[in-house]
Amino acid sequence: MSQWGKRSLILCLAAGCWLLAALPAKAAQSLPVVTPVAACEQLNQQDFSASVGAQVTITSVATMHSEKGTFCKVSATIAPKIGVEVALPAEKWTQRFLQVGCGGLCGNINLSLSNASGCVPAMNGEFAVAATDMGHRGSMMNASWAEDPQQRIDFAWRANHLTAVLTKALIKAYYGQPQKYAYFMGCSDGGREALMEAQRYPQDFDGISAGAPAGFFQFQNSFYHGWNVAANQRPDGSAILLKDRLPILHRAVIKNCPTLSGVDDAILQNPYACTFSASWVKTCADHQTERSDCLTREEIKVAENLYRGAHDSNGNQFVPAGLPLGSELRWPVPDSATGHSMSESMVLPALQSVLLPGGKQNIHSMNDFPLNRRNFDAVAQLAPLYNAANTNLSGYLKRGGKLIIWHGLADDSISPAFSIAYYRGVQKTLGEAAVDKFLRLFLLPGVAHCGNGEGYDQIDLLTPLMAWTEQGRAPEKIITGKRAQAEESVMMPPAPGASAEKQFHGMQKPSQPFATPAVALKATRPVFPYPYIARYSGKGSVDDASNYQPDKSTAFDNLTIGQPASDFIGPDNQKMYQVRDEKLVQ
Repeated sequence: MSQWGKRSLILCLAAGCWLLAALPAKAAQSLPVVTPVAACEQLNQQDFSASVGAQVTITSVATMHSEKGTFCKVSATIAPKIGVEVALPAEKWTQRFLQVGCGGLCGNINLSLSNASGCVPAMNGEFAVAATDMGHRGSMMNASWAEDPQQRIDFAWRANHLTAVLTKALIKAYYGQPQKYAYFMGCSDGGREALMEAQRYPQDFDGISAGAPAGFFQFQNSFYHGWNVAANQRPDGSAILLKDRLPILHRAVIKNCPTLSGVDDAILQNPYACTFSASWVKTCADHQTERSDCLTREEIKVAENLYRGAHDSNGNQFVPAGLPLGSELRWPVPDSATGHSMSESMVLPALQSVLLPGGKQNIHSMNDFPLNRRNFDAVAQLAPLYNAANTNLSGYLKRGGKLIIWHGLADDSISPAFSIAYYRGVQKTLGEAAVDKFLRLFLLPGVAHCGNGEGYDQIDLLTPLMAWTEQGRAPEKIITGKRAQAEESVMMPPAPGASAEKQFHGMQKPSQPFATPAVALKATRPVFPYPYIARYSGKGSVDDASNYQPDKSTAFDNLTIGQPASDFIGPDNQKMYQVRDEKLVQ
């Protein structure tokens, strides 16, 4: 049992586990305000190239007025094309720096803070905040930039590292002293970026939050999303399982899978506690026209394949797992038999420009890229460049860093199986006792990709990360909430025509260097570190987080990762690259 488990057990025996969840969340410690020693415009007169180790061009320096005070906003380019923005509080900087990641394939700069509503310093605008476009400009799904080998390196890791170095130099120049604490937070590709920082540059950040990390990048954007397309197509290319059929499948899963929370709320605390069976779904009779409560044999076969994930008849498992049970309402399948899916809009641009060595590939449909071992080996060539699946975090452990990984258990874009496999891999590499000192994994039941879904998706991760980093208080739980009034119905599949950016990454928030206030909640629920789940104590309101206790779920052991996917989650599997003669070389 981990140290966390032992402490929790003692508390449970002494006072009842529900009291543990009832403890109020402690606010972040108060640090003195440090005011600038230089005028904002003076930053435009300094050359930061030597500090960064690359040519830095300050493109603009401006005073930005906001509802949370005045900021000195610096825009810069790090050669060759890494765009950076930094917002430095002019009136109430409390010695903290926060860098935020981006989603998809990036391409834009957004300083907004996610999963920090409720964190007082963040809501007050007390952080120096930085972000980067990862070395290219364009939409989150645009992949053409990757035909430039230097931009591949910048996207893989260089942009975030150099942004951190530049921001620290700007902080020193503006305030006359370095930050006391540096943080990184990101989800989706931002989660990959977060893990990449811990793995490649452990000295950059004191505390890191990695949400739904796309750390299995090479296979995630090829075989995972590609399988969602290929396994759902007839030989003529028409799609089999369509969006309007998903509620039938979801109802069958919820009826047959236990919630394990002690509450019949249709939210699966551990989707790995059951395995999909075709018997759960009423099978439509041949030539049956009324199909509102049944699925055809063809549709059920697709569902079985999507749950399992990309594999072949030779026993090769190409991804850790497929779409999780409970995520059905948001599955990336087409609206119509001749339509296109969200997964298709993800996988094809990536295969054309990002994932394979060389220039642009002649891949226009999944027929051009069969999901077999040969093509798996082809995309695996660049895994040491893009993947953030290096389980050797000894450098981050030694520097005293703290890392929180979190993932929705109903994620429709990146399987939570990767986060579980990665966490287990770090335990195997470093040992459970060492991992307990600096790493926690939180799995959010019913929550989709970086939020939304039927679960409790309102969460402040910055406050517990700061408490652990600055005061040594490891998070024994996090409190999640359900909105009192949803922005939109989460019980329906995405609207026809919705873009992949919106489905997988949500609406882009306004770029502002402070967190929005916490929304009104109608219910709260604790999430305990893996492998514990929340179980209702049997007393009090089921909508109150204080009435739940931790329960170790052995059903996570049902998740096993087959080869060759498992071969790419392990220690020291990354390499450094450079460009020579317009080609990537190690």
